[in-house]
Amino acid sequence: MVTRTKSHTVTFRRPFILDGFERVQAAGSYVVDTEEESMESLLIPAWKRIATVIRLTTLGATEHLPVDPDQLHEALMRDGAQQDPALPLSHGSPKARRDRARGLRDLPRRGREKY
Repeated sequence: MVTRTKSHTVTFRRPFILDGFERVQAAGSYVVDTEEESMESLLIPAWKRIATVIRLTTLGATEHLPVDPDQLHEALMRDGAQQDPALPLSHGSPKARRDRARGLRDLPRRGREKY
């Protein structure tokens, strides 16, 4: 069988951990390699994933750890759903934030009422 390896980079904005990791990994960009093998097909060329690994570099040494592609995808979705760490933290309860937003929306109306 013919095999091929595809590589792509994933970026975590926050520290993360996946099954099989000994410790939390720092935020940053990581290379993920997916090894595929060709499937015998007469109609169209097809490939089947046989392994997915992530490259972790610690103290100058690179490790290739197997990862579950679905778990990696879920971790990236959770990371992307979090607030951007570069933005200031929002304070207060959701109700307080809503009330503050409504107050800002109503400023022009309040200004007209004074005159």
